[in-house]
Amino acid sequence: MRPRVVLKFGGSSLADAERFMMVAQIIKSKMEMTPLIVVSAVGAKEGQPKVTDMLKEIGLTLLAGGECKKIFFEILEIHRKLVMDLKMEPTVLEPEFDKMKEIMNRIESRHYGSREEALDAIMGYGEILSAFIMAKLLDGMGLDYTALLPEDVDFMSDDCFQEAVLLETSLEKIATKVIASRKNIVFPGYIGVTIDGRRTTLGRGGSDYTGGLMGAALKRDVEIWTDVDGIYRANPQYIPEEMKQKGHPCTIPELSYDEAYQMAAFGSRVLHKKTLMAVKHAIRKGKHIKLSIKNTFNPDHPGTDITSIRSPKGEARGITCLEGTHLLTFYPRTDEEAESFAREVHDAVKDGPAIVMTSRTLGRLSYVFERYHPILTEMEEKYLAHLSKDQTLIKIVGDGIGESQAILARIHNALGYAENPEKYGMTIIHKSPQLLSDNSFEFLAKKRGFQDVIVALYKDLFLENTVTVGVLGLGTVGAGVLRYAREAYSKEKAAFHLEFPSALVRDIKKARGIEFEGNLTTNPDEIIKDPSIDIILEVMGGVEPARTYVLEAIRNGKHVVTANKAMLAEHGPEIFAEAARYHRNLGFEASVCGEIPVVDDFLTFPGLGDVQGITGIVNGTSNYVLSRFMEGMTMEEAIRLAQDKGFAEADPTLDVSGADASQKLAILTSLLFNRFVDHKQIPRQGLEGLKPVDVRAAVSWGYTIKPLIMAQVVNEKLNLRVTPAFVDDNHPFHSVRNETNALALYLKDRDEPITKIGKGAGAIPTARSIVRDILEVARKSRYYMVDLPRYYLSSGKEEFMSREESSYRWYLRITVEDYPGIFARIAEALGGNELSIHKVVQEEEPGNIAHIIFQLKTAPEGSLLEALKTIGKMQFIKEAYSCVII
Repeated sequence: MRPRVVLKFGGSSLADAERFMMVAQIIKSKMEMTPLIVVSAVGAKEGQPKVTDMLKEIGLTLLAGGECKKIFFEILEIHRKLVMDLKMEPTVLEPEFDKMKEIMNRIESRHYGSREEALDAIMGYGEILSAFIMAKLLDGMGLDYTALLPEDVDFMSDDCFQEAVLLETSLEKIATKVIASRKNIVFPGYIGVTIDGRRTTLGRGGSDYTGGLMGAALKRDVEIWTDVDGIYRANPQYIPEEMKQKGHPCTIPELSYDEAYQMAAFGSRVLHKKTLMAVKHAIRKGKHIKLSIKNTFNPDHPGTDITSIRSPKGEARGITCLEGTHLLTFYPRTDEEAESFAREVHDAVKDGPAIVMTSRTLGRLSYVFERYHPILTEMEEKYLAHLSKDQTLIKIVGDGIGESQAILARIHNALGYAENPEKYGMTIIHKSPQLLSDNSFEFLAKKRGFQDVIVALYKDLFLENTVTVGVLGLGTVGAGVLRYAREAYSKEKAAFHLEFPSALVRDIKKARGIEFEGNLTTNPDEIIKDPSIDIILEVMGGVEPARTYVLEAIRNGKHVVTANKAMLAEHGPEIFAEAARYHRNLGFEASVCGEIPVVDDFLTFPGLGDVQGITGIVNGTSNYVLSRFMEGMTMEEAIRLAQDKGFAEADPTLDVSGADASQKLAILTSLLFNRFVDHKQIPRQGLEGLKPVDVRAAVSWGYTIKPLIMAQVVNEKLNLRVTPAFVDDNHPFHSVRNETNALALYLKDRDEPITKIGKGAGAIPTARSIVRDILEVARKSRYYMVDLPRYYLSSGKEEFMSREESSYRWYLRITVEDYPGIFARIAEALGGNELSIHKVVQEEEPGNIAHIIFQLKTAPEGSLLEALKTIGKMQFIKEAYSCVII
């Protein structure tokens, strides 16, 4: 027969009769390739150890003079049950059982020349029994198979018992014997035979090694069928459960021989490095064969293909590691001292732990050992060296990464984010030794945090275009973000795939305006401490518990995006300082101007001396309400309409009182002037005092009323205000209506301000700004860039101009009972406080009520307040209302 493929099945694929049948069906499906089959011993399952381990225990027990009948009969029962469950002739294995008894008698009588030879004689019998069962099963299915042993095909090894290696001269003989067989072959893995007929075993991974050797001998591709889908990007045991539930780690579709060798040599347990050495025999014979890792229990999965083809891309393929390594570092004063130390190290450990990495620089000599040995402590004391015990050696594997500056930058970026001295009380990653080669980068991490390092590397290298966002709050804003991400977001344009796996809510059962496909929870820790989540999106609102959750998220290594101006206005310095301490980014564009991007402009603005001030409409709800009010609605009607359209909350107080705007003004001025501004110190005036008569006056004079924030630098003092204002028709804000926001930045030597306009209320405009923040934070984190406001570092506070000092043009309405002489008395009070009248009109209402309406020239507010005190004491005065004119 001429096999065109070699199929090797591991012990987990052969643990019981059901699995034998699964394997048989896989073989049947590939019969057009006339496969040669290599099998392992029956593997472990619940309540049943590996047969190979049981056979080893028999050998050790017999060598020690003990009794092992019980274990032997357990092995017989396992295989007899298999035979029975597969409906085979009960006596099919009896001749092999008799041979096992003979070997056991020889071990007991000390027939073998060494302990290792004795163990090899018995330990390979599990594979022999599996081969006979599989051949019988396949033959019974009409597939014409027979079991052959090493001696039948000249599968000759050296006599290094327990770790034998095939003699390369045997490959041609093996191919000749296999091709000469009239039947298809099932062959036992793991075992060989010496030239003089003694049984050997091929060590750890011996059955895979057998499969590779058969492929090399026949110059055919090899499929290794096991219980995993392929070689993983990282060892699954280091990946958190939350990520495993989402399908991580993923398998590697393709590897080169060199990449696979590096993975296998450094702890990837799917494949042993000897298997790769075996297939390289074929290369020397001019044939490049493919080695595939496949899953018996998921046969349709493509698995991992390993070939001789090296990728030219310089991409990372996988992460692997060796735990329990030890770092010995010596600081020589002279070259002679360094040479002496190096010689003694090599002499001392030549029969001890292997050296897996060395590093030598001026004044420093480092060795990494695969395991501990007392000689290491002796050398530490003798040479005053430093021994770091129980370290983890991590390796990133990928052809060409040593020449790819982009990949190396991403690796170091991930390592930077993995460091968390606040969490661990120390650094995790050793700066030396580190080793860079053409296809790998190696470094040491401390045991305490190495899994965090592996997760950070995995996410940065293999999920670099995926951003996982945990949502705190699923109200109007949170639902708007999800809707925008689902309906309007383009991952092709943005270059990031957004995932929203979980959301924190108060009531899981509550009906919501959008279907959420992720996990709803009332436990914030399920999101904040989920290692699969990159960014926490806080859209709960309010100061607490939002502040607590955001700080906890930062301490758990999360970046944060928030639209919460109340939290930042109250606790911005604390939150930004914590983000800086943990090297995390915080996006908050949506907290100040809706969809208008201003935060980055303010953060990167280079100077302070040329900034004259800002004016803005930053509360879209108030602007919408005033727009309707100017059209003739009552204030109450306008607020209800804003609520119906989703622009206003059920309780609109924060919006119409100016409190929301004052918080935003505090954040903006803190950024712009690099000083913390307390929003409670900002003079604030809401919409409450406005009346329809004020609208009529504004329209008659060519004004409109807008809810403004204002910040000016006057005589090196900061003059802040939140107020409704009369805006003339030449001002750029005159036409800014409805829920639209606007911001104007005034600079020295510039006649016109820099003005930006955009929506300031509504779920989608806010969502647009939030998603932009998410992407910006993701981009910054990709390059290990943290860009935070620095005003939290400032020890001083900006000096405020007092309210009394603030000078503006003023709109003033005095509502009175209309009696003779009242206007003269009011005018006298104004003049007595140095207030000049620019214009004045009077509007009468039924019931002998009159509104005397003034435009006052520029004057300090202190003068206006004094005049109003005097006016307020007058008889017949019903109400006084004033606001700014710009």
